[in-house]
Amino acid sequence: MASLQDQLMNSGLINKQKAKQAQTEKRRQAKQKKKKGSVAVSDVQKAVQEQAQLQKQKDLENNQQTQQELAARAAHGKLIQMIAQHCEKDYQGELDYHFTYDNKVKRIAVTPNIQQGLIKGSFAICVLNDEFYLINKEAAEKLRAIDESVLVALHDQTQNEAASEEDDPYAEFAIPDDLMW
Repeated sequence: MASLQDQLMNSGLINKQKAKQAQTEKRRQAKQKKKKGSVAVSDVQKAVQEQAQLQKQKDLENNQQTQQELAARAAHGKLIQMIAQHCEKDYQGELDYHFTYDNKVKRIAVTPNIQQGLIKGSFAICVLNDEFYLINKEAAEKLRAIDESVLVALHDQTQNEAASEEDDPYAEFAIPDDLMW
């Protein structure tokens, strides 16, 4: 069987000069490949590279998601640890302290000292796994920095003072000491 070049010359589509030119061009390209060591990238290689790039991008996204989940778990663990360390143990008393949680009014039975501390802002109520804990103000500020959603009731004394200093029409009336809400 004759080569393709011979067949094209026999049919008259190319002449000897064009055949020779094609041959030399082919040799030149082969020589350049050997010299430079560069190989023309085929479609298959391009597809493999694109697939590898897509896989790398997917792996990065999965890694970031895993890192975020680990950070969230670590923050939750830190919350549990801080609440366990700073929660007040003996706050049960005969007075009810009312606060809102999840658009519902909740209450905790506390001692009079704890009630005054909650009103003045030296204590706060926080929630974790649907259980309420009483913690001091410093721990509440640390919890606020980690996750503000755990704090249920923390009164800021500066807000209360600013509100009472405004034009209060009832400022001249005394509030009885034995008044309980």
